[in-house]
Amino acid sequence: MTADEALPDGVHEEAASAFVERARSGYGDDLAELYVFGSTVRGEASGRSSDVDVLVVLRDDVNHDAVADSLRDIAYDVMLEYGPLVELHILSESTFERYREEGNPFVRTVVDEGRAYA
Repeated sequence: MTADEALPDGVHEEAASAFVERARSGYGDDLAELYVFGSTVRGEASGRSSDVDVLVVLRDDVNHDAVADSLRDIAYDVMLEYGPLVELHILSESTFERYREEGNPFVRTVVDEGRAYA
């Protein structure tokens, strides 16, 4: 299996939807923001070399380590089921808001170009 091995058309979007659904179902009250961004949203994802980029913003009052570990487990299960890697970026709500106010380029790009859920 190579990094550029073909995957079925639309599988990156299906993997993104599966992750979002499972994350919201299991941890919806803990999520402040949830974005899918990058090549999946732009419709440019193809092969195993493309991943599914997800930014998860956790509420400040939750056990971040425990929720993050569970979300990583969900991402791994989705990868095994669908094929593409689900690349998680996890921030606390206060850090996300600070980055947004500061004009952090990563957060600005995700918010401007990503697909929001939560």
